[in-house]
Amino acid sequence: MFVAASLLLGACTGTDFGGTTSSSQSAVTNPAPSSTLPPVVQCPGSGEFEEGGGIVDVDGEDSDASQLGRISWEASDQCETFLFVFETPEGAPATAVPDIRIDHLESFQVIRISLGIAGAVLTDQLVETALVDRLYVVRSLEGGIFVDLHLNAPAAARASVSSSPVTLAVDLRPGFVEFAGTSAIGAETVVVSPPSGAAVEAASQITGYSRTANSNVIVIATQEDVVVFQSADTTSAGDAETWGEFRTDLTLPPGDTSIFVGEQSQEDGSFDGVTLDLMVN
Repeated sequence: MFVAASLLLGACTGTDFGGTTSSSQSAVTNPAPSSTLPPVVQCPGSGEFEEGGGIVDVDGEDSDASQLGRISWEASDQCETFLFVFETPEGAPATAVPDIRIDHLESFQVIRISLGIAGAVLTDQLVETALVDRLYVVRSLEGGIFVDLHLNAPAAARASVSSSPVTLAVDLRPGFVEFAGTSAIGAETVVVSPPSGAAVEAASQITGYSRTANSNVIVIATQEDVVVFQSADTTSAGDAETWGEFRTDLTLPPGDTSIFVGEQSQEDGSFDGVTLDLMVN
């Protein structure tokens, strides 16, 4: 569920995307769970947690934020908070909120934080908390960047923002919806969708990010060791130093299919990447 948010931010003012001010410290009241579900974790602060789909969508206006300067996190009991601090092109603290959109992707295993800024200091980081395994900072094909939180366990999310300096806080608590699949993660290639083991239609799309040489991504699909699709002209939005988003459309015959996504070495011709096993309907 998208939260329609209109931000009127003054200096040092915190705004909760659930519609209440972040100065309120009242606990969130949740419906009583059924006997088959674990109890709902109560986290400090206010605002409703969402699980699946759109979490927030905010249009920034005249923002001076140019890059993401710092990402930090803290955990207390079963709640975790990730803080994102924004900077101006000169490296000073930003004072006006940029475009922000947060989505819980279809697999339920990745929370994506899309930002209308040019770049970030960080590229990726192991997190290894109870809820989050790692994060990636990725250049988007549409411009701007996004940060993917790859979850260790089901989680629900909420978000709030404050200005002077601009700081985005993303709160996580344990969720209830099991993952539909997990991302395939390699040293230089990550495939987010579809997850390995998924059933897909003949016309499908592979999405993820890489930091391969020359930004080239190779996609090869095989069925019983026969190549049924091959593409070597996919280009990511990044380079060998930064993660860049890529998408590849492909049409496959029905059956069990193995898909390699990655790069081929220019030195010895070896392949480096990840492999997905899919069922094509």
